[in-house]
Amino acid sequence: MKSGKSLKEFRGHSSFVNDVHFSADGQFVISAGSDGSVRLWSAKSGECQHTFKPLTTVGVEVPINSVHIHPKNPEQFIICNRTNTMVIMNLQGQIVRYLTSGKRDKGDFICSTTSPRGDWIYAVAEDGVMYCFNAVSEKLERTLTVHEKDVIGVCHHPFQNVMATYAADGILKLWRP
Repeated sequence: MKSGKSLKEFRGHSSFVNDVHFSADGQFVISAGSDGSVRLWSAKSGECQHTFKPLTTVGVEVPINSVHIHPKNPEQFIICNRTNTMVIMNLQGQIVRYLTSGKRDKGDFICSTTSPRGDWIYAVAEDGVMYCFNAVSEKLERTLTVHEKDVIGVCHHPFQNVMATYAADGILKLWRP
């Protein structure tokens, strides 16, 4: 922030970028876009190394709301879009696992996060429910109604077993999972 100079620009998404994360070793940046793509970038060169289009619905690209490097397998990443199914994809672009809310109506995921130690994958959905998946077995373990109004997001405290959810009604809630 001292110099105010931009270090790199990553160009390639044709619409909004919704989420970005660095790999644990800092060599890569992974981004999720409203254009339905996940892009893996070299942090050093700024070059796009891979572009993945995990889901389309009858030829329509589904915007990706969030992406996370899998906490238990850095060769995979978790993709959350506005459907009732998150996917886990590998670096070859293959979907290796599906995580679903199991609902057909009002069960589309809005946002996801992982626990700091990587034991859990959490997602909030348009039904106001937080879904908790075991990161190793990738099975749905628990659900919890967190908001009455439209949920916007979820995050996990970096050191404590505390989560935050926030909604369109302006309410921010803290939870102990």
